[in-house]
Amino acid sequence: MKKCYLFIIFIFPIFLFYMIFRAHHDKINYLTIFDEKLPKEFENYRIFYISDIHRRRVRYSTLNSISEKIDSVIIGGDLTERFVPMERTRRNLQLLLKWKKPPIFIWGNNDYEVTSYNLETLLENGNVDILANKCKNIKKGNAILSVIGLDCSTYAESRMDLALNEMEGNYSILLSHIPIHYSELPDDDKARINIVLSAHTHGGQIRFWGLGPYEKGTFEKFGNTSILISEGYGYSLLPFRFGTKAECHVITLKRK
Repeated sequence: MKKCYLFIIFIFPIFLFYMIFRAHHDKINYLTIFDEKLPKEFENYRIFYISDIHRRRVRYSTLNSISEKIDSVIIGGDLTERFVPMERTRRNLQLLLKWKKPPIFIWGNNDYEVTSYNLETLLENGNVDILANKCKNIKKGNAILSVIGLDCSTYAESRMDLALNEMEGNYSILLSHIPIHYSELPDDDKARINIVLSAHTHGGQIRFWGLGPYEKGTFEKFGNTSILISEGYGYSLLPFRFGTKAECHVITLKRK
């Protein structure tokens, strides 16, 4: 019985403090994706990718520590959620404008918990490209990189066909907040995708002995497609992490 009291009085508060620390201890994941199909004009093209900010305040010191030149900023959904002050979301967005590149945004399930009009107005005032079943074609010289953004089917219909109608390039990046959406695509649509950036799961957020409600974040290659599932930057419900990282990503594209 004494050991139980000692655990409650001393060990458990330390454990809670550690989980809070992990939830706010930023990890920048530097990742290079090699693909011989990448147009030579996009050699060394660099993307800052962040998802699942939720309730967190983005740290200026984390963004400022990135010395590499950033070509595109991508927000992979769940920029906010219910009860998050709009002013906090505005501040986070302002920090993500530090590279003076118009961010690309896709909707996450929790983004639909706030008033869509207010969030859309905030994004549009920040010159953000909102990709909801749409495609943004980025041109460099004679090459085009097509960034495809799916809407989040939890609250809105995900329509790959609409996005593909706008696709002009032969090399593409698919943004899908929920990872399973890519695996559910027809094989013909999958074949047109070179890179998938996804999130949503937080890597399970809290994992014991390697086990959690979702799989850990991963980077894998399936056939000719490179797939990144981020563990996300923030947290939902409680400010805890254990066995997962509060991460954002600097992704460099290279030819083999």
